[in-house]
Amino acid sequence: MVSPEPRSQPLLILFARALQAGRVKTRLIPQFGEQGALKLYRFLLTRTIAAACRFPGRVELWLDQPDTELQNLAERNGWSCHQQQGDDLGEKMALALNMGLSQADRVLLIGSDCAVLGQEYFEQALTALETAPVVFGPSEDGGYVLIGSSRQNLWQRQRFRGVRFGGEHALADSVACFPGERVARLPTLWDVDTHDDVIRAQRCGVLPRIPPAVD
Repeated sequence: MVSPEPRSQPLLILFARALQAGRVKTRLIPQFGEQGALKLYRFLLTRTIAAACRFPGRVELWLDQPDTELQNLAERNGWSCHQQQGDDLGEKMALALNMGLSQADRVLLIGSDCAVLGQEYFEQALTALETAPVVFGPSEDGGYVLIGSSRQNLWQRQRFRGVRFGGEHALADSVACFPGERVARLPTLWDVDTHDDVIRAQRCGVLPRIPPAVD
């Protein structure tokens, strides 16, 4: 009797931006200034990296542009580091998932805006992919904090054409890109994008207090 081949180790892809003031958390710059927004982004990314370190599989860091500090961090954690490819967020995610699924049978992709992601959520997503080819982790603002898949052939470059990212329609538009496919949804979490989100995260104890920008 031939033993079944072992399942390949799941993969977590973490999308991150280079640590440059003025280019990260731009919606928070009016309240906190460029340096304050960068500091908040660092805290969010640090929390996300800590969560990724508990992922039950391999992890890859995908950057929007080279960043020596983050590349060194990935190396210290034993992660490979890649540069995001594609003309927009939809293309970048589709190409990353396609590449990931050439190496692993289940791939999750996250950003760094959700301060409450953790191992249990990752495990829920991996379990969902046992019976569905696509899984989303919704966010309260109509977007999503996680996307995962178990089928490489779903991920053509233009899979997310027409999706209105960055607003309340992102999740609904993205789910509509998979007609006829079973799409799983996880419990809804929340991102840190606005000043009110920062206050909420501070009250929950997941972000420190940052002084407002001085006019």
